[in-house]
Amino acid sequence: MSADVSVEAGRAPNPREAGRAPGPRVGRRLMTRCAIAGCGLLVVLAIAPVALVATASPAYAGGPEITGAGSSYAAVAIDQWAAEISSIDGDNINYSDSSSVIGLNEFAQEQVNFGASEIGYSTGQANYTPPAGYPYQYLPDVAGATCMMYNLQNPITGQPFSSLELTTQMILGIFTGTITTWGQLASGGLNPELQGDHNPIVVAWRTDASGENYILSDYLNTLDPTAWAQYTRTLNFPDGPQALWPFPQGSGSHPGYNFSNWDGQDGSNNASDYVYANPGSITYVETAYALEHHVPCAAVQNLPGDAFVQPSALADAEALLEAQLEPDLEQRLTNVFTDTNPKAYPISAYSYIITPEGQMNSAQGAVLGQFIEFFACQGQQSAQALGYSPLPPNLVNDDFQGIKRIHGAAAPPASVNATTCNDPYVSLFGPGGPPSGGGGGGSSSTGSSGASRPGGGTTNGGSSGTGTSGTKGSSPGSSGAGASGTSGTGGTTSTRGGTSGSNGGGTKSSGTGATSSGNGGTETTNPYQADPTVGLDLFAAAGKLLGIPRAVAPMVLVSLGLLLLIAAPPLLAWMRARRRSRMTQAG
Repeated sequence: MSADVSVEAGRAPNPREAGRAPGPRVGRRLMTRCAIAGCGLLVVLAIAPVALVATASPAYAGGPEITGAGSSYAAVAIDQWAAEISSIDGDNINYSDSSSVIGLNEFAQEQVNFGASEIGYSTGQANYTPPAGYPYQYLPDVAGATCMMYNLQNPITGQPFSSLELTTQMILGIFTGTITTWGQLASGGLNPELQGDHNPIVVAWRTDASGENYILSDYLNTLDPTAWAQYTRTLNFPDGPQALWPFPQGSGSHPGYNFSNWDGQDGSNNASDYVYANPGSITYVETAYALEHHVPCAAVQNLPGDAFVQPSALADAEALLEAQLEPDLEQRLTNVFTDTNPKAYPISAYSYIITPEGQMNSAQGAVLGQFIEFFACQGQQSAQALGYSPLPPNLVNDDFQGIKRIHGAAAPPASVNATTCNDPYVSLFGPGGPPSGGGGGGSSSTGSSGASRPGGGTTNGGSSGTGTSGTKGSSPGSSGAGASGTSGTGGTTSTRGGTSGSNGGGTKSSGTGATSSGNGGTETTNPYQADPTVGLDLFAAAGKLLGIPRAVAPMVLVSLGLLLLIAAPPLLAWMRARRRSRMTQAG
């Protein structure tokens, strides 16, 4: 019996193995074979979903390269979105991080397919404007905030100092050279830890013509126009906000302003890198750069002065409820800077991409349209994790309308809107939606400088809706009134709202769309099931682009099945080896 046992697959018994249990060698041999079989199964299981996906008709297909240039303010988000869409469908979005003015200039000269900027041509900051007969549009891509990023140690404990509070006058003093030491910020009961700190404030200012320069100077000019005008005139610069930061030119005298500890930096990357590497320094960049470097942003005072707020997705969104949008969607931020909402971060703004319309190459237009649909929908899911704030629903829907004006771009399906995209903006405000009050969002075609609140307004209407405009517009609907044929102000994009305006505002719906109690129009189920709390969710992005629902239960079952398939062969091998060992011992 022992001879029979020792013979395996026709092999003669080895005398050296006589009287010895074959378990270990046989077990290792079987384990190896089973491991190979398990790996084979693993490969098959890994390839199968890809093969199934490949047989589906993807929503996007790779095409020619699209070039863009401009804003460093939005660059962290744009770069992330470009990488995501490239990994999913192969589209090549080649974005050059520079500055808002360079983006405007290069787009106007048709050197790139799209520009990126926080400011428009109407500000007069660009050196070039698009030629006559060259239609273009501003499409919001993300909301953000200008962070007062600083690197400072507590002068007593030597530990990193992360509770800096700045008033408007302090920010004005730092960035005009009238406040030059950290101890000067210990006043009025603020920043007591800095009392007696005579170390200089090292100012990293932006030397390039940038959106950050324009936004910060617009903020200072709005809140203290007299002091700002005195500063600019002393330095022989024009009055008002400017993309080039006023800084001494030549060797002239500038009494009252001290620039001895200023160090100019080109671009947000360089400015944030400088502050990260130099204790005692401060700069102004979009919040994303402070997050990347794990360096704090100061809490900034908002009017009337009782609250100090740090930038965050929620605080930025709260402030931008007061942004005024022109008919072409350009922003006016005066009401944002002067907002008395204690939850609002006052130096907040939108960023835009500037795209051509009818005259674009159709193949490139198709890719550009795909990119816009991606960042307006799935891209907003990562905004908060990257250091931005997602767009409100009315601007998401305006982006979808903008796609239709690009030559060669495929119009998004009618089912795709801010609601079906699961716009994370709504989750920032909770079930109640944004605060009520204020005007309706201006539209790219019919709006009239309305506030950028989602929902209807009493005076400033929406895009093309037929429903009666709301009185408060607290529900996140489309740009003002509901879309044609939907049920009133909320329309099909409303997640709440009510046909009688109990939440969404409005007097009574005059639309003809289907209604349901407590919901403005038919509420659409989100087909992508994207999780708004997850920043970089590539699986959800793939699900969105390929039209595949994200089902958690099947994923769990597949994972458990895969684990069983991997674990079963070694287990069987061990059991067979143990049985043979017992048989040998019994013989």
